[in-house]
Amino acid sequence: MKIADQCLADDLSTQAADRSRPKVRPAMHPAIERFLSDEKLVFSLVDGLGSPLNVIFPRQIEETIGRFERVYKDRQLQGTIFYTSKPNKSHALKKQASTTKVGLDVSSEGELKSALTSGFHPDRIEATGPKNIDYLALCIQQNVLINVDNFAELKQIVRMASYSPKGRKARILMRLDGFEPGRVKFTAQDSAFGTPVKDAPAIIDLLVEHKDTIDFHGFSFHFNAGDYIRRPPAIEACLQLTFRCIELGLTPSAIDIGGGYRIRYAACQDEWNTYVEELKASVLGNRDSLTWNDSGLGYYREDGVLKGAPNFMEHYHKNDGHEDFASVIDTPLPAFDGYSTARIVSDNMFELHIEPGRALLDQCGITLAHVNFDKQSILGQQLSVLDMNRTNLNSTQLKLMTDPVVIYRNLDRKPADKGVMYVGNLCLTHDMIQYHKTFPEFVPQTGDAVAFINTAAYQMDFAEAHVLEQAIAKKIAVIEDENGALRWFLDELYNPMAIAGGIKP
Repeated sequence: MKIADQCLADDLSTQAADRSRPKVRPAMHPAIERFLSDEKLVFSLVDGLGSPLNVIFPRQIEETIGRFERVYKDRQLQGTIFYTSKPNKSHALKKQASTTKVGLDVSSEGELKSALTSGFHPDRIEATGPKNIDYLALCIQQNVLINVDNFAELKQIVRMASYSPKGRKARILMRLDGFEPGRVKFTAQDSAFGTPVKDAPAIIDLLVEHKDTIDFHGFSFHFNAGDYIRRPPAIEACLQLTFRCIELGLTPSAIDIGGGYRIRYAACQDEWNTYVEELKASVLGNRDSLTWNDSGLGYYREDGVLKGAPNFMEHYHKNDGHEDFASVIDTPLPAFDGYSTARIVSDNMFELHIEPGRALLDQCGITLAHVNFDKQSILGQQLSVLDMNRTNLNSTQLKLMTDPVVIYRNLDRKPADKGVMYVGNLCLTHDMIQYHKTFPEFVPQTGDAVAFINTAAYQMDFAEAHVLEQAIAKKIAVIEDENGALRWFLDELYNPMAIAGGIKP
């Protein structure tokens, strides 16, 4: 189910009436709304399992996978959508994904071992990231598709492949970067990943020399979210190199164009735009500050002029992840007479592989936290101190700008007239859960619960650490049965096949 712009259903004049208290409501799947509306269940889970508590909605991933699959079907494309396990360590999500047709992208030996116990056959697994010898050895032994990062790694695979069972070749993709700009110029960006595309001739020579032990599937690349200018030249280069390999007797069958497709975090474009404008106004001194210690979140004032750039991600996008993907493969490629990637791949019967990353985790998880107490900061800011810390939300690296949902337990409530800032439980002056001010109706107080929405991708447990021996968040999976009743499982005990088979009725 696509999450629509919720402003369309609202009175925009009401939304814009009080710019002194700007809001950024989170985009929220109806299943998550139904869960949060069951306040008795929410409080019992946080009270019984501790804070913070990560809540996974595993069945949502089937929806996001289905949207990407429709893009493939509409364009008559073959290939694999790889669910990436790196953004989230949930066993429930991997098990749910294993019941679909997707593959699994792993980036460490530990993730590979977890994948093999989560229902993924080695034929469905792709190994990415920097690889040590043990990681490479397990990939070769299990016949996993290896997305090779660099020349040295390729040479290691060539040597190790000689120990494979007779007749089995090491299956590889070759990751490239450093592509030259096309008609639209862009500034080259350095990267610690991939092999320079200028080294492709030497790579091809090595692949031709060892084609009896190496099963070369094709070239790959991966760019970050929003990096769309660089994609067409990269796709053109990979396709041109693919045809060159075929001329030299190799049999590449695919190209892998990675991921970087975005999530819409904010429910309403007008709300998001208004908050950013009010943030800029606060930096210029035209309103009260919206950031902790007037940090400006990347913006600053110099000689009365606003300068800088936001150090937070864009929270509202017109397109969802699958629509981003569709726009990439439908873009005309000048080097191929204006034909699209989808057309060229389909006409030549190649496979198209992608790793949507965060886009497959859209609306798959939230983070709940117990409110320890509220207080005033030294300079008078209203603080709500949560029983969690910045590592539980990866808030230093990824700043979540949407308003948390507050579930109030206290009846004696204080209006949050001047806004609230959320602080963590570490003995550090800079343990901020959010570095900006939000405006709930009331101040969250002791015993209340706060829910951060859409945290499954790179946030809830990606940077989590036992700082000062604080707890690592427990993780649970929540589903709705056929009657709409909510059920929850410890994440590691969730088993969709057992539920379907009536073993866990």
